[in-house]
Order: sequence, then C-alpha cells, then structure tokens
Amino acid sequence: MSVSNVDRRAAITFGRLAGERGMSVTACPYSASGDGRAKALRLVWMRSYLRHRPVAGSGR
Repeated sequence: MSVSNVDRRAAITFGRLAGERGMSVTACPYSASGDGRAKALRLVWMRSYLRHRPVAGSGR
C-alpha cells in the first residue's frame, strides 16, 4: 500500500472542509471496505473531519 502526499493532503483538506461545513461523516469518499489505500485515506479524512467539526453546544 502506498499513499502519495497529494492523496494524503487531499484527504486532509476535504475532511477539514466537511467538518467545518457541518457535513455528515457519511460524506467521506473513501470506502471502509476498500483496499488498504482507501482505508488509510479514510483514516486521514476522519481525523481531519473530527479535528475541525464543531462540537455540539460549544458555540463554535
């Protein structure tokens, strides 16, 4: 499995955008049942998404 820096940056960027816009976690474009590359990019996307989504009741 090899994940390029471009793919990694794209997953981080789109995870951040989804989180900041309050999108559902199901917006993740990477399949949990995919190959190793898709699973790795899903993890990167999820981490970025969770880092940037507003917490309920925080007023953010």
